[in-house]
Amino acid sequence: MNQQKSQTTEEVLAESLKHLMAVIPFEKITVKEITDEAHVKRPTFYNHFRDKYDVVEYILQRDIIRPAHMLISCDMLHEAIRLMLNGMKKDSDFYIRAVKIEGTNSFKEVLMQNLTGILRDAMNMRGMDETHSNPILTMDNIAECYALCITFGIVKWIQGGMKIEVDDVCEALQIMLSESLADIIYHRKK
Repeated sequence: MNQQKSQTTEEVLAESLKHLMAVIPFEKITVKEITDEAHVKRPTFYNHFRDKYDVVEYILQRDIIRPAHMLISCDMLHEAIRLMLNGMKKDSDFYIRAVKIEGTNSFKEVLMQNLTGILRDAMNMRGMDETHSNPILTMDNIAECYALCITFGIVKWIQGGMKIEVDDVCEALQIMLSESLADIIYHRKK
């Protein structure tokens, strides 16, 4: 019962922030405004979240990362990316505003960290070996490299107002993730 109440409070605070972001720039929103909108006391906020950036990460985790993680763990990377994009498109007003969050807890940074974690988990599940003759080719570095590519594509898409169709974004990401740079530069038809 306590866990359900806790989840309900997190959800209410998350929806409060989303509602406020529709009318106020994120950087101007205060914790007090979030708690007032949610009709909870300020200390309640801190029982669930560190700050308003933590609420954004919670929303991203709940709506995008967790569902994608399940697909990636089942060898369904492209389906996971499609699911993420469709989820963001469904809540485009929030994500178009969230992508503007800058600083150490920026939307871009949070997305990349979470994607890196998902990809690292997928590699660990498959028993990938950390040993490689090249010390740059660690699982962490490989996961980060691919997460950076996916994050770049998603952020560019959101910054462009999500006007490109999800299928086209998926195709572009698939090309960037699977084709070599040499193939793209020298062998791709224009």
